[in-house]
Amino acid sequence: MTKISQKKQIRDAVKELLKDESKMKITLDLEDLREFHDKNIFRLLWNQFVLNLQKKIVPCHFKNWLMRTTGMKVGHDVCIPHDITFDTYFPELIIIGKGALIGGESNMITHEIGNDKLTIGKNVLAERVMMAGLAEMHPGSKMSDKSMLNLYSSLKGIIPSGELWSGKPAKLMAKLDDKTIQKFFVPSKNNPNYYKEFRKKLKAFWKDSEATYLKIHYDGNRLTAGSDWWRSRNIFLIYWSGVWVELARIIPTSFLRKLCFRLAGAKIGKNVYIGSGCVLDHLMTHSITLEDNVRLDKHVYIDGHEYTTTQTIFGKTVIKKGAHLKHHVFVRTSAQIGENAVIEPHSMAQRVIPPNEVWGGIPTKFVKKVEIKGEAEESKKVKEESEKVKEEPEEEKEPEEVKEEPVAEQSEEPEEEKEPEESEKEPEEEEKELEEEVKEEAEEEKEPEKVEEVKK
Repeated sequence: MTKISQKKQIRDAVKELLKDESKMKITLDLEDLREFHDKNIFRLLWNQFVLNLQKKIVPCHFKNWLMRTTGMKVGHDVCIPHDITFDTYFPELIIIGKGALIGGESNMITHEIGNDKLTIGKNVLAERVMMAGLAEMHPGSKMSDKSMLNLYSSLKGIIPSGELWSGKPAKLMAKLDDKTIQKFFVPSKNNPNYYKEFRKKLKAFWKDSEATYLKIHYDGNRLTAGSDWWRSRNIFLIYWSGVWVELARIIPTSFLRKLCFRLAGAKIGKNVYIGSGCVLDHLMTHSITLEDNVRLDKHVYIDGHEYTTTQTIFGKTVIKKGAHLKHHVFVRTSAQIGENAVIEPHSMAQRVIPPNEVWGGIPTKFVKKVEIKGEAEESKKVKEESEKVKEEPEEEKEPEEVKEEPVAEQSEEPEEEKEPEESEKEPEEEEKELEEEVKEEAEEEKEPEKVEEVKK
């Protein structure tokens, strides 16, 4: 019996997965770790070229067509934004239903190697589902209809219909009721006046200095609101901002990064530090403000817009004076980060974060208060003064100990003077002896008298 080659085993496993819709993944033993795929060199190079190129192409029909040339199944009106990583070895196992929406900087993984084993599996997104940014799908993952995957989540299973999953690994976060499903998944009615009303609302929002948040229900002619991204702003300004934002990501110094972001439209104050890999929204960079003394650690992402299948959301995002956003923080549209606030790593900041507080988590929650420098210095001074006060009595005790030494000597002197007490006792004994002698003499004198009386 002839032995089946490793490549043929992998090819047969891929065919089986594509043929059987119910089967999600297969695990194979690897004899040679170098041969973990079934592709020839030309097919592999093409996949790598296309799937790296698409990271910098805006969502459009051409991008979706280009990705289909790798074997990936991409439905009509799918919205795939920038910097999404797709598996280049088994892209044919990625199936994206029409109208699905995938968030930026997500990962779709169809193979994993560990312990001399190869696991290959499908990544399936049903029609019009929503996968948030910075999330990932592993082999054998599926998002059923009317389901959602949250930000920074890692899916290694199947999300049932009508559920929101979150976390690493992703787990059930909430079951969507009928009202929520209607809010996020109801199809568009293709209102002919929608785009005129959309532009009016958007202009009024940018003119209103006090407004920070705008949500518009999508009723256009696409399957998802994200596919109409180009209607949100002048197309030339969108590309102008996008180019400078991309340059800022690869420039090595904070000074030049700030220059690029200012050219893209962001408002940046004095003494601001921006770490490597930071992104200020490509589409709405002009809606982001960084006030004086703000610090952004590496790979911070600040958003200025959001799309769901049924909503278009814009906001004015402000990071106020002295705020510190640690590495890999994601700031949602229209968030207001208070003065001197601190956001912990890998957190999602949204809405209003109060000043002088530390927040963390997804979404962020209060952790503790921040000590302001002035207050910290005052507290240090108070501590130092209290320590000095504690030390002063201890120093005063030293002379007391010196005084105790003569007292101890005085107490010893009486003990040495006990001898005179013994000498004082000697005269008393002498007096007793004299008294006894006197008594004896008196008795002797009495005895002759008695003798004389007897003679008489």
